[in-house]
Amino acid sequence: MSGISKEFAEEILQIIKHQQGSDVIDTALALRMIDVAVQLGREDLVEKIISHASDVAADDEEKGWVLFEKMKRDESEIDSFVTFAIEQEANYSKLAAAVFHHAALLYLGREELDDANTMANRSMRLREQSKDENGILFGLSLLSHIAKQQEDWDTAELFSQRRLNLAQSESERMEAIQDIAHIKATIGELEIAMEMMQESLEIAEEIGDLDGVLVSRWGLADLAEISNQPDEAMVQLSAVMTQMMESNIPVPAPLKERISKLTEVVG
Repeated sequence: MSGISKEFAEEILQIIKHQQGSDVIDTALALRMIDVAVQLGREDLVEKIISHASDVAADDEEKGWVLFEKMKRDESEIDSFVTFAIEQEANYSKLAAAVFHHAALLYLGREELDDANTMANRSMRLREQSKDENGILFGLSLLSHIAKQQEDWDTAELFSQRRLNLAQSESERMEAIQDIAHIKATIGELEIAMEMMQESLEIAEEIGDLDGVLVSRWGLADLAEISNQPDEAMVQLSAVMTQMMESNIPVPAPLKERISKLTEVVG
């Protein structure tokens, strides 16, 4: 939850709601609370949070971040985001980079891949200029995804490999390795893909990342089936189902159906 405990988040939301001592909540923290409020089912507070963020904004850059958030909430047209990003580019590069990145996502949603690529690259240039390490990682992930949509696998792998090289945590390493493994599988380098997916599984288990474990095991099952190893696919998918049940996560019907079909094959 954005690195904030549920109890602390609810306390901040109550402060904003009742405007008692809210002067201690600055614009940056208030904007982080928007997604938290939605996650906690407090959508009724979103407008008040945005209003508070605007009221306490210390300068034009902070006001720009608030306006960006309002534009997202209002589902503004892509052209509006691009124009806004261009206006911010000279003075507030991090803000402009974030807006260009968002515009790229919108173009991607419309399957306008060339425009998405243009926006993502423009965002990346700004992030590199400002040495925004987290932003660069986000940008590389997006550029790799766009390249995959364009079936430009060499470029996709290049971006994902750079993302791996810049990873600042084991979680980021795991995700980058999974991404490269999927690319390797797509281009038929199954042995390398399986080795990398196994590596990502080991990292996920070491850091206790359940989502990472499930993604890696699912990927290993896919690779096993492609390699005509139904027994291994069954092992991986059964492990996925067991871990979901132990974590009280509903087992999706497609997973049950896939295991059932493998059972018939394996006998």
